[in-house]
Amino acid sequence: MAGSGEALHSLLSEAARRRASHVHVEPSDAGAGIALRIGGQIADGGMLSPEAFGALVAEAVASADLDPGSGQAQHGSLQGAGSGATVAILPVAAGLSLTFKLDTGERRDRRLEALGMRPALVAALRPALGKGGLVLVAGPPESGRSTTLRALLDHMAGKARRLMTAEQSAGPAVPGATQVEATADCSMADIVRAAVRHDVDVVMVDMLHDRVSAAAAVEAAQAGLLVLAAVPAADAVGAIRQMREWRIEPFHLASTLNAVLAQRLVLRLCPECCEPVQAQGSVSALLGFDRGAIVHAPGGCAACDHSGYAGQIAVFEAIHADPAMRRLINDGGDESILARHAYLSAPNLGSAARALVREGITTPDEAVRLSRN
Repeated sequence: MAGSGEALHSLLSEAARRRASHVHVEPSDAGAGIALRIGGQIADGGMLSPEAFGALVAEAVASADLDPGSGQAQHGSLQGAGSGATVAILPVAAGLSLTFKLDTGERRDRRLEALGMRPALVAALRPALGKGGLVLVAGPPESGRSTTLRALLDHMAGKARRLMTAEQSAGPAVPGATQVEATADCSMADIVRAAVRHDVDVVMVDMLHDRVSAAAAVEAAQAGLLVLAAVPAADAVGAIRQMREWRIEPFHLASTLNAVLAQRLVLRLCPECCEPVQAQGSVSALLGFDRGAIVHAPGGCAACDHSGYAGQIAVFEAIHADPAMRRLINDGGDESILARHAYLSAPNLGSAARALVREGITTPDEAVRLSRN
């Protein structure tokens, strides 16, 4: 069985059927327990016998060309297991822990609207993608930043532009893009500087993590490249604060910045079985709804595996670098002033989440959770 690939194929096929994004396999004395992440939540996937677990480990490490005896955490792409499917292994007390990441059909649909962007946001964002400059994407880990970056890059594909990615760990390929993985000898900043020398039009940086990489991104934007980069910040204004903390010159930031996106993920209600209910008084007060407002709650049906949810949807806010915003950044305007101008006529994360509740796309509890994070 170890050589046939049956254990691995069976596990991934079942995970795909249940629309899981990740599969966790944790060893124990009795074999291994399986957990699936479906729509952002963990679901039980059953148990593997010691023999089946051993076969799975053998197949996974062989497919990804990993060394299970090295005693180190490793990861790699699964050959022949679907585009973008990966496995990470970690030595633990009971043996070897495995985490599989699936490239689901939902992730392959890179249209900006499919991520949850409102048509007005997409329309406002497109000019920022049509010229050189800096577009930042902010959000905490597991907020969907990488998916959004790839969607933005995919938006550039097929437009007679040279594309490059600078990544800590190479993800699924974007058609027409040259993928470069950072190493100890070739840092993220090195890759971005090389993009300028190699006549690249658009470079995607999966994370700016220090002043050196941030400065390289700004220099590339000054040279006329469109730089799409993730920033470790909680919101859009926080991304500008982070660039300031990295001592990027205000004039350079103001003159190169095109837009800043920030996002969170919320559970998407299953459209087949969600149920209209009256909002609880405490929730209505927290969200600013009228008492007795009608919202929607999860039901449960065969279409959603009786979870009540159909995956996740992103909630976005954006800062567009219009002339007034550029002046504020150049003059060192504080965060409250930046936010006041940015969200004068556009939704921030909280108001965008409340809009999804009113439309029956997510639950009030999800909007409250987002507002507290």
